[in-house]
Amino acid sequence: MLATTSPISYRQLPLRLYQIGPKFRDELKTRFGLMRAKEFLMKDMYSFDVSEETARETYSIVSAAYDRLFKQLEVPFVKVNAATGMMGGSVSHEYHYISPVGEDTLLQCSSCGFAGNSEVLDVKPGSPVSCPSCKGSDLKEVRGVEVAHTFLLGDKYSKPLGATFLNTSGKPQSLVMGCYGIGISRVIAAALEVLSSEQELHWPRLLAPYDVCLIGPKQGSKEQPAAEVIENELLLQVGELCGQQELLHDDRKELTIGKRLLEAKRLGHPLIIVVGAKAAHQGSPKLEVHLSKGEKLELDINEALKLIADYSQHKESLLKGIFPQDTQERISDSVGHQL
Repeated sequence: MLATTSPISYRQLPLRLYQIGPKFRDELKTRFGLMRAKEFLMKDMYSFDVSEETARETYSIVSAAYDRLFKQLEVPFVKVNAATGMMGGSVSHEYHYISPVGEDTLLQCSSCGFAGNSEVLDVKPGSPVSCPSCKGSDLKEVRGVEVAHTFLLGDKYSKPLGATFLNTSGKPQSLVMGCYGIGISRVIAAALEVLSSEQELHWPRLLAPYDVCLIGPKQGSKEQPAAEVIENELLLQVGELCGQQELLHDDRKELTIGKRLLEAKRLGHPLIIVVGAKAAHQGSPKLEVHLSKGEKLELDINEALKLIADYSQHKESLLKGIFPQDTQERISDSVGHQL
């Protein structure tokens, strides 16, 4: 597009153009579900600058945004130096989730934290390799699933295509480009692969379809009348805390609580509230609260509502790009696992 409209003025730069849409790839062997499919969802962005210096500034800004995004998702990731490959350019970084199903071989340094793709480090079987950062030899080989990639392209594409701008002297000059991509559908698939078990899905909280699943008593059970009073109150109170769109009410009361609970765990809802027989106890009703990683708590109604409020508060902080330590600690204590 810029090649056909060139030259533009230096006053219009820097320019960053992005799109989110489906892509198609002629995969000979599709595998790993959404991680390696013929059709996938991708976020692409191209940046255009007046010089190598300003292009590097743009690269730093976009990379910082990528860093924040992957921290928000709360899935352990590594950012590694990568080969520019067929895309070309002078600088390239990859973002990886560590998983045995990963197709990339990465090397991590236990001493200084450096991480790099083995392609960059030119690793050969049987040959020793040292860390490029600290020169140490404590490198660990792991497998990674690439979920994002950034490139500083220079004028590799703009120059042959004639994509130029008019500099301060009024003369045409090649645009300096960057390229940035996030595999949206791959991020979802890879995050679930990393966090989940064979029995249950575990969602990053910002990607979970629902925050809370509420399961009421079985139809015809002796606790149904008393428990349904609490169930109906919770529908209103939980909806106010986390939003009605984040609350799933499993009202299939012809099914047992156990059947519905098993399905809810398999679907990976972050918080599952069960209003069962213990909720019908007069004076001290208790709710079963099931968390990820198989954790189970017995809480009174106020304690359960506080847990949901803390969860929603932390999620809201993540959406704003804020990582308050005190909130993380409160949630960690309540939920019983490190966020």
